[in-house]
Amino acid sequence: MQVFTIENDQLKAEFLDYGAILHRLWVRDKNGIPTNVIMGLEKPEEYVHDTWSRGAVIGRFAGRLENPIHIHTKPVAIEHSEGVLLHSGSSGWGNKTWDLVVHHKYQICFRYTCLAGASGFPGRVEATILYRLDGNKLHLEYRAETDADTHINLTNHAYFNLNPKGRINTHRLNIPAEEVLELKPNLVPNGTKKWVAQTSFDFRTQKQINEIRLDDYFVLNKNAEEAAVLYSSETGIEMKTITDQPGVVVFTPPHFEAICFETQKFSNTPNIPDFPSTLVKSGEVYQHNTHFEFSLKNEE
Repeated sequence: MQVFTIENDQLKAEFLDYGAILHRLWVRDKNGIPTNVIMGLEKPEEYVHDTWSRGAVIGRFAGRLENPIHIHTKPVAIEHSEGVLLHSGSSGWGNKTWDLVVHHKYQICFRYTCLAGASGFPGRVEATILYRLDGNKLHLEYRAETDADTHINLTNHAYFNLNPKGRINTHRLNIPAEEVLELKPNLVPNGTKKWVAQTSFDFRTQKQINEIRLDDYFVLNKNAEEAAVLYSSETGIEMKTITDQPGVVVFTPPHFEAICFETQKFSNTPNIPDFPSTLVKSGEVYQHNTHFEFSLKNEE
C-alpha cells in the first residue's frame, strides 16, 4: 500500500493506491491554518478493515441494486445479501489495489481492471480516476470502457468535516434539489420521487444540519450550479460540490462526525426504465466529472 501526495499553493492531498482512496485533504481556514477536511483513518493500513468505504472510489456500481438487474430487458443475477447489492459487494473497487498511471505535482491517475463476471456483472471494465488540483478546486475525472454491455455508476466515498474538531451538526448545508428518491424499507429506490417541500429533506435554502441524519438521493435541479454547498462558521471554510451527474447521495454516518457527497446516477437504475440510464455499451466510454471547490466565506 503506497501513499502519494499532490499539492499546489492552495490545497494539498494524499491518496492511496488501495481503493484509489482520497486519504487527506488540507485547506487553509480563516486563520491561515492548514486543515484536513477528510474524515479518514489515521493509518493507511487501517483501510483494509474499513467497512464504511472511507475515501474510496466505488465501482462498478455505486449505491444499492436489487437482484436481479436487467440488461436489454434480460434479467441478470448478481451477488446480493437479502436481495440487495451495496457498492458492488465483494468485487467493489474500494478494497482493491489500483495501478498508478500518472503522478505529477498537481495530479495523479489510477487504473483498475474489473473482470467480467465480477459480482455477476457482464463485461471486463477498464477504469481510471484522475485527481487533479486547479487552484482551489480538486477535480475527480472518471473514465471507463467495457467489452460487453453492462451497467456502470461510479462515485467517491470521501467523508468531509470542515471543522474536524467539531460536530457535523453545526455545519450549514444547501442542496438545490426539489425532489428525493423514495425508498423501500431496504433503502432501494422504488422508482418514484417525492417533493422535499415541508420535509426535513428541504435544504433548498441553506440551513444548519442539526440533528438531521441523511442517507438519501437528491435529484438535482437541472439549472443548479452546485450539487451541494457546505459551510463551517468555526473555520470559515465553504465547500461546493459541482458535478455533471443528475444527483447526489448525501450520507451522514451514525457513529462519526462527517458528511459524504456521492455524486452519481440514480441507484437501482438497471431495474427502473424511467431513471437515467446507467447502461454502457461495448465501445462506448463512461465519463463522469465532479469537483470540490473551497473558499473562505466572510460573514461580516
